[in-house]
Amino acid sequence: MEVPPTVREHAGVPLLVGIGGGLFATHVWHAVGEEESAATFLLGIVAPMLFAAGVVGGGVWLWRRDTDGEYALRVGSWSAVGAAVLAVGGVLVILYQQQYGVVMDEQAFVVVNAASGGALLGFIVGVYDIRQRRAEERATRLTRQLTVLNRVLRHDIRTNANVIQGNASLLTEESVDTDEKADTIRQQATDLVKLGKQARSVEQILTTEEVDRESQELTPTVEACCERVRRDNPSAEIDVSLPPTVPVVAHRLIDSALANVIENAVEHNDKETPRVRVETEPVSRNGTDYVELRVADNGPGIAESEIEVLKRGYETDLEHTSGLGLWLVSWIVARSGGEVRFEENDPEGSVVCLRLARADGGARSVGGSDTAAPAV
Repeated sequence: MEVPPTVREHAGVPLLVGIGGGLFATHVWHAVGEEESAATFLLGIVAPMLFAAGVVGGGVWLWRRDTDGEYALRVGSWSAVGAAVLAVGGVLVILYQQQYGVVMDEQAFVVVNAASGGALLGFIVGVYDIRQRRAEERATRLTRQLTVLNRVLRHDIRTNANVIQGNASLLTEESVDTDEKADTIRQQATDLVKLGKQARSVEQILTTEEVDRESQELTPTVEACCERVRRDNPSAEIDVSLPPTVPVVAHRLIDSALANVIENAVEHNDKETPRVRVETEPVSRNGTDYVELRVADNGPGIAESEIEVLKRGYETDLEHTSGLGLWLVSWIVARSGGEVRFEENDPEGSVVCLRLARADGGARSVGGSDTAAPAV
């Protein structure tokens, strides 16, 4: 039976603390209720008590690192399995000795001691397991991202260079409108510069080992992006409706994602007057508050085939996006622990929704997994 998402996200740390706390309490009860020799006290009570405390501390450690819920649950499951296996082993040892007439004292505590050691051992195995899984996922993700980057750069640079070369060769002909050709060359060169900036942002994402999240104010960043797009596109109408403060937890390159979304809404718009509306909506899910930034336009919309490619996470020669922009947005938001969604705008156009966790306020570094895939 599939574990409900809410349980997967929140059960790991409580499971570890519950296992360790229960075992620790049992050891305390044993220490208070019985008089033991020094050796028995150290080996039979203090050592297992430290094992149990280590499991509790491990749960707190995972919580402070903001470990992904499914990973934390996996570690908790390993700890539970370890405790159960060694507890069963302790029972089997007791039964085996009874076959030869040896009856151990305080058999229940022997089993609990074994369970404490197993819980800590399971925790260690679980941490190793999730680190291996993270490394494998990162390698797979990196391979896909490099494949996308390679295809886009090869295709777009070749295409733009061919257009520039073709128009440049026509400039020598007297019958050609040189102003028109110069404008075309200028536009293609501008596109290449933009592509270079996007590639630089992608490089920063790919070469960052740790998740680089911090508390940021969304409103001034969005307003600055919109103002820049207005200057570059005087015919565009951009309506911004945001609260004075919108604190979110996001990757430090979130401004690049926002700029790409807003620029695309204008530059890929086929209307004489591109209209863009930027607003936010509060969203709550599983006890966590989010901010959803919605960028709506009146353009032709985003092709369903491109959205499917983003969902899949990689490109092929026949199925691919029209550039790096949407990939950059998707990767940055994923590194922010957020989600990207696409909707149809009414009556026409599209709505790009960026969902980011709301911050408590105050700039701070936030750790955690960078594998939170956007729900495209």
